[in-house]
Amino acid sequence: MKGYASLAAVLAEHGVSTMFGVMGDGNMFLVDSFIRDQGGEYVAAANEAGATLMAAGYATGSGRVGVATVTHGPGLANTVATLVSAARERRPIVLITGDIAAEARSNAQNIDQASLVAPTGAGFEQVASARSAPGDLARALRRADAEQRPIVLNVPADFAFAEIDYLPGTSPREVPRQAPAPDPAGLDGAVGLIASARRPIILAGQGALLSGAQASLRELADLLGAPVATTLPVRGLFADYEHDLGIFGTLSTSWAIEAILAADCVIAVGASLNPYTGGGDGWPYLAGKRVVHCDIDPGVLGVHFTPDAEVVADAGAFADTVVSWLREAEYTGTGFRDSLQHAALPEPASERPGFVDLATALTELDRRLPRERSLTVDGGRFTDEVIRRFEVHRPRAWTTTFGGFGAIGNGLATAIGMGCADRSLPAVALVGDGSFMLGGLAEFSTAVRHRVDLIVVVCNDGCYGAEYRKLVDRDFGVEHSLFDWPDFAPVADALGGVGCTVRGLDDLAYAEKVVNERDRPVLIDVKLDPATVHWGH
Repeated sequence: MKGYASLAAVLAEHGVSTMFGVMGDGNMFLVDSFIRDQGGEYVAAANEAGATLMAAGYATGSGRVGVATVTHGPGLANTVATLVSAARERRPIVLITGDIAAEARSNAQNIDQASLVAPTGAGFEQVASARSAPGDLARALRRADAEQRPIVLNVPADFAFAEIDYLPGTSPREVPRQAPAPDPAGLDGAVGLIASARRPIILAGQGALLSGAQASLRELADLLGAPVATTLPVRGLFADYEHDLGIFGTLSTSWAIEAILAADCVIAVGASLNPYTGGGDGWPYLAGKRVVHCDIDPGVLGVHFTPDAEVVADAGAFADTVVSWLREAEYTGTGFRDSLQHAALPEPASERPGFVDLATALTELDRRLPRERSLTVDGGRFTDEVIRRFEVHRPRAWTTTFGGFGAIGNGLATAIGMGCADRSLPAVALVGDGSFMLGGLAEFSTAVRHRVDLIVVVCNDGCYGAEYRKLVDRDFGVEHSLFDWPDFAPVADALGGVGCTVRGLDDLAYAEKVVNERDRPVLIDVKLDPATVHWGH
């Protein structure tokens, strides 16, 4: 078997049915074999950064490793910023990159690819020979899953047509993840703090999702009489639970903040406890409280915030053990959660002719767009309102794309990956106008070509909104932050989708009609007055 075909076979054996990428000299034969020999779905992105983001979105939506492929040199270089985002956001992806042949040192695309990847935080696997390539790829897939980060597999081009002895059809051995139980010594102090708390809150992070600990944490919450909350990435983990506060951190709702400030103990499970979760400068949401911190990775404990008790354990095993200990001690909950009141969101502002109020538009769009959907939110000054006003029903159906590297422009490509992860759900992307022009315009065409059920909402204030607001606040001129963009609706039509423009509430009914009748990707251009969009940071 040829080297390129062996890699395609390994992907199929590991259950990889969808791969994203941009073809070039270093990977085109792998792509062909993946499609032709293995019957895989190949989504041809417009650029390499988009392909990487699609794989990240696929990993988020499916809970499995996402796979992308690019060619050597500039192909890999174009993924650097997105690899940083994916590494910091803990997206398990494998990026298969070609590399020039060892004797082709004069090739214009020659660069030290390991050094290119090293600063991103992604792992790196070098294929040593054509014979080792299948095992190297299998190891990269295992590492991405175990380490929950991108792994770059570097494949020299001269291995592609080498003949190797490979017997496809051997299924990889599934090794179940261990769920380490908490150490009794560490647990003793933690349970003592939990039992003595009068107003506890349970905070669940990504570790709780990966562990499948939702039911165990709900049982603990019921026993304690405590509300639950989540970090931003796993919003929706308790969406069907009446005592869910939503996000714990800088993007909390006002009523959740009241509950957090009133608490005297935070039980953080599988969360990194970074400053955003703590409420920003001064850590106001954790100040003055007893904090119990549980994580399966001891390297996470105490990195950002020093807790009062630390427990190294699987999230579900921790919750189950705490429940067992408390019941054995005949513990009775305090009922803190029953004293909390759910407050409404602030009323939207009035509109100026030709523009729609952001909060009003988002509230209406949340109601009018399909309830069963995935949701991807890009970065911008519209983001806070989107997160507060769009419902999320499960954590695998939602993601943000700005937290890892503070980048805009990643949302639309990530949403395509989310849409490919579950073709039964429409993929909704909330992006800014700058984000759409920076990273979304070309990939909207990708969604059209691959018939992804994509609904893009462009929050269009005609500027780089964060910069606009900061310039205004310091009495600088704003003219260089403003853009005379093209009208996005006909652009969407020209790219093969369908577009509509919202300049007032009356236009939302037509947008809903377009969405309900869609047979191709849809773009909704929501016109906003840049002077009235608030900036929450």
